[in-house]
Amino acid sequence: MNTVIFKTENAVFQFDQKDTEACLENLATKYAVDEAETILKHISIPNDESKQIQVKHNYFGYIVLELIGAGKGSVTCEICGKMYEAQKLKPIKIGAGESPFSINTSKKRGIKNLFGKRKNPSMFGGKGYKCPAGHTLISMETWRT
Repeated sequence: MNTVIFKTENAVFQFDQKDTEACLENLATKYAVDEAETILKHISIPNDESKQIQVKHNYFGYIVLELIGAGKGSVTCEICGKMYEAQKLKPIKIGAGESPFSINTSKKRGIKNLFGKRKNPSMFGGKGYKCPAGHTLISMETWRT
């Protein structure tokens, strides 16, 4: 079995090649993501070889978020020195959250805060994951207004 590896400053992510290819093919066909096609070409190697495939493409961080969110793969926290399965990781929100539609509008003024005049009209958000000990493993900005 081939393993796809992606390294960040604090972690080393490992995924099954078939799971990674399926995620990339979905993005490449469903959303026409050029970066997904580029990475797919890089990791597609004959299945009779058993080896580790290093991925250094920055876009792969978004693939990592998709795979971890689906409960696929494992990660080694460089700070703890421990390996964790994807299901053990804690999701975190970046900025205003994972999606512009997940913004909390229950505060005073609700919708007016979203669409009214503001000093800083730009908002952003994203998601990431921490290990069970609380170390940030990956965080990516997924949207910006």
